[in-house]
Amino acid sequence: MMEVLKLTRFEHAVLLALAVLVAEIITLGTLPPLEYYIILSLLVPMFSEMGSFALNDYFDIETDKLNKKNRPLVKGTISPAFAFRFSILMLVLSTVLAYFINNIAFVIALFFNIAAVTYNWKLKDMPLVGNIYIALTMAIPFIFGNFVVSGDLSVVVLVLAVLGFVAGLAREIIKSVQDMKGDMKARKSKTLPIVIGERPSLLVAIGLYLLFIPLSILPFSFGLCASSISLVLIVAADGLIAVICYKILTKRAFKFARNMSLIAFLLGMLGLLLAAL
Repeated sequence: MMEVLKLTRFEHAVLLALAVLVAEIITLGTLPPLEYYIILSLLVPMFSEMGSFALNDYFDIETDKLNKKNRPLVKGTISPAFAFRFSILMLVLSTVLAYFINNIAFVIALFFNIAAVTYNWKLKDMPLVGNIYIALTMAIPFIFGNFVVSGDLSVVVLVLAVLGFVAGLAREIIKSVQDMKGDMKARKSKTLPIVIGERPSLLVAIGLYLLFIPLSILPFSFGLCASSISLVLIVAADGLIAVICYKILTKRAFKFARNMSLIAFLLGMLGLLLAAL
């Protein structure tokens, strides 16, 4: 079981479900009702994420042999055949569940689940295109959650989606730098750091993170009410992002950046959740 959670990076799935819940609360102005479609709305992004990451490991097994030797498929604790079947099952299940929410939710899920296959197969090898797709997957849960409970798009939710995109793009460019040697040798990729170089790519990522920090107050400018606890959490998240920028620039601490960015996103999400309640 632990190896399946590792294969799917389950912590990412939890963050996406939390983003959907935050958007639903902001859109409704209160906690959503405990109805079947709300439960489905949390499962859809989780299954989509799990399927996408399992498929990523399936396509990237040769790359991971060079970059990440502790991955389940590389170690042999999970077979490539299981990872492929599991990924397809999760992506199909995510799409089917979205069908029972509403038409907009279904279209969003269908588009991004098809895009997940295209990304893992080819898009991730293209400069910036793959990074933009992953950044969009960090933005769309807010939009998805909004349309689960309303036909109108909330301005606050749209701002959150933009913030998710900026932070996600920064994180994925750093990941591309971390993986560039394996991507180049195993997949013959033309990712951004392979095309423009490692340091320019890191500077782009740091610039995006530094842009994100002042932008993180925008949701409160558009009507989200801040409490002292929510502000502390968001400031802590911004502070951690600043530390990530410093560590990347001075020590090239890629593993630190990946792990701490998830903690920063979680802190920020909890801050938004408390502000929305």
